[in-house]
Amino acid sequence: MGNSNMTTIKTDVLVAGGGTAGFVAAIAAARNGAKVLLVETEDYLGGTLSGGMVTGLNGLRLQRIAGPEGLATFPLQESSYADEQFTFGLAQEFVDRLIEARSAWGNPGKATVRVMFDPEMAKWVIDQMVHEAGVEVLFNTSVVGTYKEGNAVKGAYIQNSAGKVQVEANVIIDATADGWVALSAGASYELGRPGDHRCQAISLYYLLANVNMDATLDYISTNAQEYGEYGEDYANQNRKLKKEGKPLSLLPFRSKMREAMKNGDYPIPYGAENFNPDKQFMVVRPIHRNGRIRYDVTTHNQDMVYGVNPTDPRELSRALVGARDVAVKMAAFHRKYVPGYEDCYLSQTAQKIGIREGNRIIGDYVLTAQDIFSGRTFDDAVGRSGKAVDIHDADSAKKGIHLQQTGGTKGWFHVPYRIVQAKGIENLLVVGRCTSSDQVANGAVRSQAVSMLTGQAAGTAAALAVKRNVTPRQLPVAELQKVLVSQGVLI
Repeated sequence: MGNSNMTTIKTDVLVAGGGTAGFVAAIAAARNGAKVLLVETEDYLGGTLSGGMVTGLNGLRLQRIAGPEGLATFPLQESSYADEQFTFGLAQEFVDRLIEARSAWGNPGKATVRVMFDPEMAKWVIDQMVHEAGVEVLFNTSVVGTYKEGNAVKGAYIQNSAGKVQVEANVIIDATADGWVALSAGASYELGRPGDHRCQAISLYYLLANVNMDATLDYISTNAQEYGEYGEDYANQNRKLKKEGKPLSLLPFRSKMREAMKNGDYPIPYGAENFNPDKQFMVVRPIHRNGRIRYDVTTHNQDMVYGVNPTDPRELSRALVGARDVAVKMAAFHRKYVPGYEDCYLSQTAQKIGIREGNRIIGDYVLTAQDIFSGRTFDDAVGRSGKAVDIHDADSAKKGIHLQQTGGTKGWFHVPYRIVQAKGIENLLVVGRCTSSDQVANGAVRSQAVSMLTGQAAGTAAALAVKRNVTPRQLPVAELQKVLVSQGVLI
């Protein structure tokens, strides 16, 4: 039972975490009639979409993984409507609201392979959507524990500057990324890869400003052979995209990285041993602001922290300092070695570090690599995804990134309702990257698109369960599916 001496508030649904999955879960629950309290440890919503500055929302459409001959298609991800779109619902509505606010590239009603958007404006768009749905939000607030009757969660304790408060809730949705609420309720979990439990590399997004993109593209064209047999196609494609005012994507400047490494000027990632710059993941993209692509500011996504357990606060704290140090030194590297960046400066690092992998809660079903690669269908499906598996190296850039297309011959796999249900615990749902999946399948499930999908499914299920006065596990799946389809989800 809860603590009767403590201030108590009551709600139908408590959502812990307002990140990519959590804000969607809260909106879905509120729109389906539930009283919702959303608590967030930061002072903004959106997680990686906003404070994390992960400015490309991918996975709503089939994400093809081409070989070397597909080099020319790589820069097209942000402007391509090729192949079929499988994920809609609140994820598509979010994209549409960004486009309406001149804060995402593209046309309303559909998503590109990778939607380029402005993360600062994403904060505002999410605030508006959550407010319009009638969700109560408490920022700078954490769930610090749960209480149960038998195997059923009955509420939680939250804490902020005003002290500790007891929250009675019919359903709790854990959107904390690492499943902290589920763990406090006794859920089982797995961490990282099998065997040594190491987790993927960590990235802190950063922006470099005052870039001369024409000079950078000139260098790529002059040195197209560096990118292999199809390097000229890749160089020409990027030139064409800039001329048309479209987003583009640049691959790492490998020869410059090697040169700097030889001279002792290349920043070794935090925790790296026997570092190989030829295997380090890095992508450079111009940003989107106020309705157009700004080629003079580029966003940088690179692996910069290795060998850290992201669920250990001390390790992660040291890694944060290390990542910011790498960002400063990468700006210096670009100034000295990369054409077009001679007078660039570090204009911003993300508020939130990008953690790709941590705890995975064991659910009623564990989604497997075989499921997603074969394009398996499920009777309890709550949505479809064509997101590729994306696993970054955990071992100091020894193997490089592992990208693999999913969905079998049809290009999509089903996401089952059972992966958001914490095994053996009632009234508790888990969403986002801590949903129940094996380590390889999590390489797709952790994505922003699937996180939004599981968020909408869990929020809707929670509200329907409250209406019926049943647990989410007792809710007839057919009823959940019917409501999801009526609200734009493709099943």
